[in-house]
Amino acid sequence: METKKVDMKNILADKNLIIKFQPVVSVIKKSVIGLEAICLGASDGNGGVISASKLFKTADEQNVSIELDRLYREKSVKEFLKVYKKNKELLLFIDVNISVIDKYIGSGAIMNLISDSGIASKNVVLQIIEGKMTNLEALKKFIYLYRSNGFLVALKNLGTGFANMDKISYVEPDIIKINSVLTKGIEVDYYRQEVFRSLVNLSKKIGALVVCEDIVSEQETMTIMELGADMLEGAYFENDSDLGEKFLESSRKLVYGTAEKYGRYIEEEVNAKEMIYSGYNKVINDALNKLSDLKEEQFDESINGVINKNSKLECVYVLDENGIQVGDTATKFTDMISQKALIFRPAKKGTNHSLKKYYYFLKTMELNKYVTEPYISLATGNLCITIAATFKNVEGKEYILCVDFNPDYMNM
Repeated sequence: METKKVDMKNILADKNLIIKFQPVVSVIKKSVIGLEAICLGASDGNGGVISASKLFKTADEQNVSIELDRLYREKSVKEFLKVYKKNKELLLFIDVNISVIDKYIGSGAIMNLISDSGIASKNVVLQIIEGKMTNLEALKKFIYLYRSNGFLVALKNLGTGFANMDKISYVEPDIIKINSVLTKGIEVDYYRQEVFRSLVNLSKKIGALVVCEDIVSEQETMTIMELGADMLEGAYFENDSDLGEKFLESSRKLVYGTAEKYGRYIEEEVNAKEMIYSGYNKVINDALNKLSDLKEEQFDESINGVINKNSKLECVYVLDENGIQVGDTATKFTDMISQKALIFRPAKKGTNHSLKKYYYFLKTMELNKYVTEPYISLATGNLCITIAATFKNVEGKEYILCVDFNPDYMNM
């Protein structure tokens, strides 16, 4: 069956675009920060909808991308005015296609649209979206022009194949938006969590806020909040009301409810981790008590017993006061696959650990115990947290007991 041709001329003339708004919220502040204008497509005249992706693709083919881009913003601004007059603190998030930015330089089209509408420029966030852009100077000029006139600039869709990573330096965004390519399943994926955390840290260092898009579930919301996102957006915060005061009130109720859930979530997380660490502390204290009654040559047998009795431990080893390992590593990871075994293998007697954080901080800060951040274990290739604790053996010599466990067990 032949696909009906999209008549862009009529769509533009009739201003036939379907725009919906998605709340951008701050759970910490318990408020709706702004609204993102999203183009859903256009009516096909028969009760159906021409998708936005098809619409913009056809516009590109028919050389009317600029006209469609402008119509999207005109309709977005017109709809936003329904709530702006009574809510002057709200931000309007609108897209700007990077592939046509060079056509806007000098036109002042966006600036005139916002000025004529009565919306303050400080309330408008221009979202730079992915597209083919070879004229980087035009991009820089566009951003400088609008930022110097009070507009905020966001870099959208960070995470899509990391295609936008190189644009951070060009855009110098006020806001970075991370999408579901990175966050889908993040509540159970430790690696995604660490990548997300790194992007949040990067954003803080360059003075940008982080908005996480495409939020669909409560657990996803809780995890992303804990990882440091400033604002959230997605189906989880949507409601069925038409844009107006009822829409905003429904959104605010969702945010209040989420804030209460997040408070309970944090409390439960703290309690759960305290229980887990108390369990590991008991294992370590029992091991320390036994090692304290032994000579150095008896350590290996003792720590092998610790590994055999505790299935969630990955490695146990002992260092002398200079950070030198005094025996072999006790571990169940003895049959590594060949390609990993070339890189990851348990440390042997005589290995120097003096530059490892778990040794260095114990010695320089004169601590009795130190817990590392998660890292990749050179013994197993798995994520690992090391708890290191000092003790003296039966002969009065100083040693350090090191116990490795996988942080994934903390989520089980």
